Amino acid sequence: MKKDSVRNILFFIIFVFTAWGGLSEEAQYKSLPEMEPTGEAARIIIFSESTCEECQELKSKILPKLIEKYPSQIACRIYEIDNVANFLLLDRFEKKYGKAKNEVPILFMDGKARSGLVKEVRKYLEEDIKASLAHGGNPWAEPAPEDSSTSNGEKINKILQSYTLFAVIGAGLADGINPCAFTTIIFLISYLSVLGRKKREILQTGIFYTAAVFLIYLALGFGLMSLVQKIADTYFVSRILYGVTACVAFVVAFFSFRDYALAKKGRFKDMTLKLSEGLQKRIHKSIHSKVKNLGIISAAIVLGALVALFELPCTGQTYLTIVTALSDPSLRTKALPYLILYNFMFIIPLIIVFIVTYYGISSEKIGERFKRNIGIVKILMGVMFIIIGCILVYLALH
Repeated sequence: MKKDSVRNILFFIIFVFTAWGGLSEEAQYKSLPEMEPTGEAARIIIFSESTCEECQELKSKILPKLIEKYPSQIACRIYEIDNVANFLLLDRFEKKYGKAKNEVPILFMDGKARSGLVKEVRKYLEEDIKASLAHGGNPWAEPAPEDSSTSNGEKINKILQSYTLFAVIGAGLADGINPCAFTTIIFLISYLSVLGRKKREILQTGIFYTAAVFLIYLALGFGLMSLVQKIADTYFVSRILYGVTACVAFVVAFFSFRDYALAKKGRFKDMTLKLSEGLQKRIHKSIHSKVKNLGIISAAIVLGALVALFELPCTGQTYLTIVTALSDPSLRTKALPYLILYNFMFIIPLIIVFIVTYYGISSEKIGERFKRNIGIVKILMGVMFIIIGCILVYLALH
């Protein structure tokens, strides 16, 4: 994942947990030194983060030394992006001076933008100060004009929708790769191979099986969404619904990270978010019965429908959190396409597995690669659930 994407995700998480009453806040800064010089001076706008170690080093060590070296010639205004209004202000500065290439701290001074303590700030800060003082100092950098036609609430809704789209894509893909869905498809392919089915028959099974899973899962999503939307239309009940589902998301995130730790140790059987042995036996029994007694296409369709229903208790927590987030009125215009997109991402791993099987990769090799990469899947699921949980927290508070 790119650094910029990671920074944006962290910003969004910070934003959600400070959003209660945050929209009414104004941008706030702290001056360094406290008494700003009034004459010729190098004036620096700094965006910092309270949990950033490099920001702390800049504020507590580097800047005080420079202020002491150039007395009454340096003025700094420090904006903490933990504040929602400061976060929106940073966006306006970046629109005018260009998006920061690195992490916080981010500095704007004399027409220049610097970011990342190691990459740029430490390297160029004193040089930039000297250049500014050489031509009589510089005025405070000004952000791009605020779009008066767009309220803060509308801006936040745009941010919310962009992260909801990211969460829908990531959660659908992670859900399709998780052990609940993936181990079943590996068993099905293995069973068909043992029966001596040809590659073409396995591919046909895959097409109809995948189509059945998609349609049944989508139908279940429609039903669940209709129910959740009716509940969400009652203000007080909707707050409870969003809050409870957010808790579910954070709990699942915790178990996803726990499963990652277990997978790293090779303890796959001890993982929490997987099909129970009882459900696995029922699914395997259904595969054996339907493939044996029905035609290949009929068996694929029936199995796809049954497996989708069997897996719902395991994959349902992901589906519930996504559907609940999409039930908010501000997202309902995109709820249907987002739901279809989620289910499409959910079946992509199934499509890939059947294609690689058709081209000669055995189910054993697929299973081995899956086990090697299950840790990455669990980390991805954990991140997705944190993002979804944050979205639900915001919806509960607003």
